[in-house]
Amino acid sequence: MRIFLHDYGGYAFTAQLGRALAKKGHQVLYSYSLTTQLIQRFNLQPELDNFTIEGVSLPRPFTRYNYLRRWRDERVHGRKVAQQVRDFRPDVVLSANTPLDAQKLILNGSREVGAKFIFWMQDAIGLATKNALSYRYPLFGRLIGDLFIRLERSLVSASDKVVVISDGFLDYLQGWRIDEARTRVIPNWAPLDEIPTMAKDNRWTQSHDLTDKFVFLFSGVLGLKHDARLFIELAQAFNQYPDVRIVVVAEGPFAESLKSESEVKNLTNLVILPYQPADDYPQMLACADVLMIILRTESSVYSVPSKVYTHMCASRPQLLSIPAGNPVAKLVTEQKMGLVSEPDDMHAWLENAFALYQNRYNNQQMGMNARAYAEEHFDIDIIVNEFEALMVRGHK
Repeated sequence: MRIFLHDYGGYAFTAQLGRALAKKGHQVLYSYSLTTQLIQRFNLQPELDNFTIEGVSLPRPFTRYNYLRRWRDERVHGRKVAQQVRDFRPDVVLSANTPLDAQKLILNGSREVGAKFIFWMQDAIGLATKNALSYRYPLFGRLIGDLFIRLERSLVSASDKVVVISDGFLDYLQGWRIDEARTRVIPNWAPLDEIPTMAKDNRWTQSHDLTDKFVFLFSGVLGLKHDARLFIELAQAFNQYPDVRIVVVAEGPFAESLKSESEVKNLTNLVILPYQPADDYPQMLACADVLMIILRTESSVYSVPSKVYTHMCASRPQLLSIPAGNPVAKLVTEQKMGLVSEPDDMHAWLENAFALYQNRYNNQQMGMNARAYAEEHFDIDIIVNEFEALMVRGHK
């Protein structure tokens, strides 16, 4: 079978899926955005004759918060990917993490060549767009957001199959009257072999003078979904603890604002770093004594922060500021991988941070619980069989 796998974000776990499908004998073309990928997230070497990687580039830099320009660039990306589909002529197209206007163009390209289309729903993008635009443009933003919600509903309805990453999405789709027979829940995962359990004392830790420090680490996109005040409050609470560092690895206007505020408040224990090379990523995670995830309450409706799965592989306890009803919050709590507080509860956030610093809950055991869960659930041989079965049924 010829499979076209598109991941706008170019994440390591989707590339791993592409390789696994190729190893099962399928001809796989893996497509992703070169322009929006701020860091290299996966190994670019194809390794297999029947696995091809084709990055899609735009003629200008990506701008996340210039919405009009971003919308135009996403359409350009969609047109280029749709052309890849026409050239490759696959039997099945699986597309994830894709802006809706681009997704529409890719779906249309799939139909032109007679390919089945599977919508891999990582977020409720329409709802997320409405939330982001309403934050900046209250009246106009809600109207545009409603248009994107309708667009996403039409794309999901037009798809042959829909993969969602948690049961919570099923309720959302039921409101759209999407036939449950066309949907499949397959949780995200992380490549275990790419994130081995490592010692804290490593090259990356040493190069940033963090070997003898207790490190709270956040790494990833910092935007409207995140309340960066949590890091400021955390730094202020630990300002009198010379052995503690709050390390934030992020770029963009929100990271710059966080850095400026830390300088004004003289928070020398808050360290802001740019995105790190992919080869350094496992060592960077190993530097952490605690790994952090934050998410605003209103964003929890449409977002499941999948970096939690990467954190599990690193075998570190986690500190979450995220609604208790979010699937990730439930997982971390039930499996005793870390501590969770509500986004608007600053007292609980700081109390949990001090509990982890003082090792009240056996941090090592939390890390071991996380790694054990990853080893049990992130078996790519099992995961690829689920996707293959979905594609075969979709192809028939």
